[in-house]
Amino acid sequence: MERSPQRVPTDLAERIPLGICTFAGDDKLLFANAHARRLLDAPVPRGELRRDLIARLGEGCAGLFNLAPGQRLVVPVAGRLLEVDCQETDNSGVLWVVSDQSVELRLRAQLAEEASFLAHSHEAFLVVDLGGTIRYANEYCERERGFPPGGMVGLKLAELEKPCGATYENPTELRDADLQVRLSEVVRGGGVYRYNAWHHHRDRAARHPVEVNMRPHRLSTETVVLTTAHDDSRRLMHLQALSQAKGEAEAANRAKSAFLAITSHELRTPLTGIIGFCELLQLERSDGNPQAQKYLKLIAESSHSLLAIINDILDFSKIESRTLEIRPVRVDAEQVLDITAQLWKERAAARGLKLVRRASVGERIELVSDPLRLRQMLDNMVGNAIKFTERGRIEVGITYQPDLVEFSVSDTGCGISQAAQANLFQAFWQAADATTRAAGGAGLGLYICRNLADLLGGSVWLAESSTAGSTFKLALPLICTGRFNARVRTSGMWVRGPRVGEGLG
Repeated sequence: MERSPQRVPTDLAERIPLGICTFAGDDKLLFANAHARRLLDAPVPRGELRRDLIARLGEGCAGLFNLAPGQRLVVPVAGRLLEVDCQETDNSGVLWVVSDQSVELRLRAQLAEEASFLAHSHEAFLVVDLGGTIRYANEYCERERGFPPGGMVGLKLAELEKPCGATYENPTELRDADLQVRLSEVVRGGGVYRYNAWHHHRDRAARHPVEVNMRPHRLSTETVVLTTAHDDSRRLMHLQALSQAKGEAEAANRAKSAFLAITSHELRTPLTGIIGFCELLQLERSDGNPQAQKYLKLIAESSHSLLAIINDILDFSKIESRTLEIRPVRVDAEQVLDITAQLWKERAAARGLKLVRRASVGERIELVSDPLRLRQMLDNMVGNAIKFTERGRIEVGITYQPDLVEFSVSDTGCGISQAAQANLFQAFWQAADATTRAAGGAGLGLYICRNLADLLGGSVWLAESSTAGSTFKLALPLICTGRFNARVRTSGMWVRGPRVGEGLG
């Protein structure tokens, strides 16, 4: 009986997940397991010559004709990529070990393709270990930073970048210890960590604004941090353009405020003279021509109205330039409101209105505030109530609360529409109706009130409004606490807000 050159037992050959084919020394097929028949996708009859089998497998397998023992070859068969490993057996026979490499080879091709994309990407990509050492940098990253291929490997990331804020201001030196803490936080967090930084050129002659994104990645033996650095130059240019435009707008606004202040001051001086001489003429002609008295009265009223507008514009310019001065002292709220009511009572009576001072509510408390600015706000609120009320009454009052004093001014006017209420405290805004046009003014009164209230740490608002009338309220804290840095004078020295009432004797 002829001895078989087959070295692999038949039962074992049928169990292993590889194709097994054995050929005798005369190239005749001795054995093919089921896995080989499935992979070759063809009948494999015993005794068939090897060259005939290769011919049936197709032109893509022609290289198998010359496959010698000790060699391997990948061939396409029935849509698969099969690796044939040729080995020598006893009696000069040949053993083929056939394996399906389709998935592995496709994965390798895909990895090679992705590696090529990464290498030639226009996004800087780095792999950094947890010690802060750069393990890999793609071609774009190295080229943009002036390094030769592989020149960034081994460098510390701390040598390359300076972290900064979102606007790329105030970059800081990155120490190795700080970087390692950051990398550890990235790994613990498990997500994407984003920040802005400057990446330096190799020769330090240039730098790049970048948005850095880090995320952890687990390799077979260690965890690394995958880092992308997106060139943020375009956004930085936009930020710089916006900053420049903002600076120019602020400069223009300051120039406008300065112009308004100077113009208002220059107008106020001669206007005060006109008012003074007008009052003198009224005194001299007390028993004179009634028509002249009428004209003088019109001149006086018009001059006072114009002076009020000029004063409002002057205050507006000071508010806009943050130069409005407040002087907090001890204030008797009752006295301030009484004086205000007394001064406006005659004006109200001239329009057929009754001005009523309501009884105060709560325990009387002294507050620390600016009496001049308080009077200015109350004058504006009472003046508006009189201007926009045709008949009825104006009521003013005070409510004392544990931590604030609340002033209220109510009228029986026509009320304020919902549409108008949204713009009530805007500068130079007036409701577009006949009542407003007849009342006149620059539309600055409530805007100034709101800002003065802010300066004094309080607030002013429309409490209610209907066809039966409106109520405005002004609340001030017991101690003046400005809400932004205004110029505040206390005890003869300049200080900065927001707390300006502390330490007053």
